[in-house]
Amino acid sequence: MNVTLNWLKTYIDFDFSPDQLAERLTMLGIEVESVKQLGAALEGVVVGKVTSIRPHPNADKLVLCQVDIGETDALQIVCGAPNVCEGMFAPVATIGTELLTGITIKRAKLRGEESHGMLCSEKELGLAAQLASAYSKSDEAAGLMELSSDLSIGSSLTEALGLDDVVFELEITPNRPDCLSMIGVAREIRAETGNDLKLSQIDLQESEADINKRTSVTIDAPELCPRYAARVIRGVKIGESPTWLKQRLESIGVGVINNIVDVTNFVLMEYGQPLHAFDYHKLAENRIVVRCAAEGEQITTLDEEERNLTPDMLVIADAEKPVALAGIMGGYDSEITETTCDVLLESANFQPSSVRATAKALGIHTEASYRFERGADPEAVIPALDRAAQMIVELAGGTVCKGIIDVYPGKSELLQIQLRAERVNFILGTELEATEIEQILSRLGFGVEALQSEENVYQVTVPSFRSDITREIDLIEEIARVHGYDNIPTTLPKGDIPIPVPNISAEVRKRTKHFLLGSGMMEAINYSFSHPNCFDRIRLTAGNPLRQALQLKNPLSPEMSVLRTTLLPSLLNNAQHNHNHQINNIAFFELSTVFIQGKEPERIAGILAGEIGGGVYGNPYRHPDFFDVKGIVESMLEVCGITDYSFKKTEDPTFHPGRNAEVLLDKKRIGILGEAHPKVLESYELPYKAYLFELDLEALAGAADFSKRFEPIPIYPSVLRDLAIVVDKNMQSDVPIAFIYSTGGELVESVRLFDVYVGDQVPEGKKSLAYTITYHSATETLTDKAVNDLHDKVVKRLNQELGAELRM
Repeated sequence: MNVTLNWLKTYIDFDFSPDQLAERLTMLGIEVESVKQLGAALEGVVVGKVTSIRPHPNADKLVLCQVDIGETDALQIVCGAPNVCEGMFAPVATIGTELLTGITIKRAKLRGEESHGMLCSEKELGLAAQLASAYSKSDEAAGLMELSSDLSIGSSLTEALGLDDVVFELEITPNRPDCLSMIGVAREIRAETGNDLKLSQIDLQESEADINKRTSVTIDAPELCPRYAARVIRGVKIGESPTWLKQRLESIGVGVINNIVDVTNFVLMEYGQPLHAFDYHKLAENRIVVRCAAEGEQITTLDEEERNLTPDMLVIADAEKPVALAGIMGGYDSEITETTCDVLLESANFQPSSVRATAKALGIHTEASYRFERGADPEAVIPALDRAAQMIVELAGGTVCKGIIDVYPGKSELLQIQLRAERVNFILGTELEATEIEQILSRLGFGVEALQSEENVYQVTVPSFRSDITREIDLIEEIARVHGYDNIPTTLPKGDIPIPVPNISAEVRKRTKHFLLGSGMMEAINYSFSHPNCFDRIRLTAGNPLRQALQLKNPLSPEMSVLRTTLLPSLLNNAQHNHNHQINNIAFFELSTVFIQGKEPERIAGILAGEIGGGVYGNPYRHPDFFDVKGIVESMLEVCGITDYSFKKTEDPTFHPGRNAEVLLDKKRIGILGEAHPKVLESYELPYKAYLFELDLEALAGAADFSKRFEPIPIYPSVLRDLAIVVDKNMQSDVPIAFIYSTGGELVESVRLFDVYVGDQVPEGKKSLAYTITYHSATETLTDKAVNDLHDKVVKRLNQELGAELRM
């Protein structure tokens, strides 16, 4: 929103310079985006009158003009503008003037004739898109800017056009619609200065003609239109607005149209209350009906665009058809024209969400909709209406019919809030006196009354224009900004520093993420939304609980319409996207929330696909396998201090049969890992194998143990023995490991599987498992005999209980 210094000064006295005013408004919460001096580029440009014209002797398209600029001798200026004529008033750039175009005016000879200045167009002065239409009777294409003959010859163009002013561009936050007006901004300045507002006195003279006999207002949708008021002005004469009014509007970027419409725009900017003027005789039965549009109804708006309406759109109608979009724009068929003689003037209040929805649906943004969308003051309806009616009579003649129609179904009592002075000082850390608090609120327009029953407690009545104030803390914020944030003392916080409570979940997140990143994997961050067909792509069965995904009511797109219940589809999508871009070194993980049956558990999942490795000597590229993903999961569990886990072969439709395992903790499943099923790979168009894992982060946090255990460096040596056994092909490798530990007891320090072999040297239906067993005693050096005896005992038990044969 734009306001000007001179316009503001008509409502309140203040001595701030433009920069000081900008600073004070910003500190009050009204951000000043820019400060612009209107006539800064017009120094040296004066009002001139062309007294005579004669042809240029050496150029057919040029003329020699004698121009009076109030000095003793007229200036000779060579001009080629097509609209120059004797008696014309036009801007004159005198010698030494530097124009916005970069031209410096000098005494010059043009085709042999001297020229002592320059007659200027709007474009040359930089006024074409700014102010020209308020003062010029021609347009840019016609040539020179033609000024009003009422202007004083030789006067500065800046002063003559009212450009000795400063424009402030304000950024008004959505919660402060009261500041979308000159009076609203002046009210803020009053809070700073304490000076009284100077509002125009309304002394409206009414005729004997009764308005109720000439029109009526019916509100069929009171929930969308809390108030609608109207006046009728008869016998107006449509014409051009006076210069002062055009200057006011154009100075803030509002175009001028005619005296009636200009008045409504002026009052809009003055009060922040949108108005609309109808041609009274273009309204069927000369009456107003506020209703929702009928199905298939249309209206042609003032911009001459035909709009298709829907039943949820509020319109202003006459007895037959819509004549305006409520709170947005008037209709073309009922607009004010040169033939208008009687005017029905509207001032109303509309429900913000209704105006916002209609404006968005139709793609219209106007000054009126901007204010109604944020919440206009319902109590400004009548003052603005009377102010506009009085101005219309002053500028366009006519008489105001007796009475006013004011339909007000949405009237409500003003909100009252109790404010404690002690609470104000406690929150702000100040020592404000109760009288100072009362003064600040009164300047802002609040009603303040001290309660007799309690000392320094006030009953504050919130004015209708401050819909953003609903609680005591809101009043305290008002006091803070007016008192000045810079005036609030800086104090250090006091209190005991609490001992931080360990957050196991956060520690698990940090450690697992750190480990995976250190392992060469990259973190993926995906949307929590998925395509409904993602469950089909990973081959979930019809009854799988993961299919019970929450549907979004208003999804970003059909492809993102359900909340995901597993992270695996997102990672497979990431792999597909990278493969499509010829990136085949895929090692991703994601740590995020899933949504299952009303809960939001955290999961950590990963994918290895394509090629892994560094692609250098000693670390060549290779395809990942089951043991890569299993190793990552094992290391991740160990990072969390979890050791009593196990793996168990399982069947899952997402994974390749026989190449997957579930992760168990206390015999409870906490995750799964393995090779993706070939059909899953096909659905994601991946030409290579992919290995996946997904773990329940909450289960990891529940079992995590970050306590540190210190053991002395062993003083007795360890003894290593390799053991290769032939067992049934379906036996899991951890079964012999359990027997080895139980047989060797404390003397078996570790067992590590280092080879699995199936081939010609192993009988059909069998496989070879090779382990390295570390024997160690904390109390003595183990002899070869002791180790051999124990090792033989292990081999014998494996043979007897598992049928394992020693592979020679």
